[in-house]
Amino acid sequence: MPDLKRIELTVKNYNVKNAADIDTLYSQVRCEDSEGKTFYFKEVCMLDYLKRHGAIVTDKPRTWYYKHLNKKTIVLVAFQKSDGKVEYDLDHLRQIAKSSFLRGIVFAVAAIPAGLIIATATFGVGLLFTPVCLFYAYRSLFTIPRMLRRSTLVNDLAAHGVVVQ
Repeated sequence: MPDLKRIELTVKNYNVKNAADIDTLYSQVRCEDSEGKTFYFKEVCMLDYLKRHGAIVTDKPRTWYYKHLNKKTIVLVAFQKSDGKVEYDLDHLRQIAKSSFLRGIVFAVAAIPAGLIIATATFGVGLLFTPVCLFYAYRSLFTIPRMLRRSTLVNDLAAHGVVVQ
């Protein structure tokens, strides 16, 4: 299970890939650390609450607390403003975990029929689709909700010295 990571950075620019009611997915987020090194996050999933409070404001130093969903995607759990106040919203992260669970059910139910349909059209090569779909179903059903569970996040934030009420 990925650990909660803490990084001090300054956001330079980003692209909005997808916006929803509760969260936004940013792509190609270019950041600069305290030493002046530039690096990129391929995809950043951020709650609108954190965006409204200035987590993605450019050219201001912030401290991000995040978890890796996969190799290229992170989810921002909390951030610390320059005045020292930590902003987080664990209730909305619970809704993201629930939506991930529902997506996992859809993947699991659709894996076998979709694999058979694709296999019929591609003379059997499409059977490789079924294990891939089942892997994503497992990830969405068990791994992501366990990672974004409130008790897990409270313990991870407490390890970094953030007290959650």
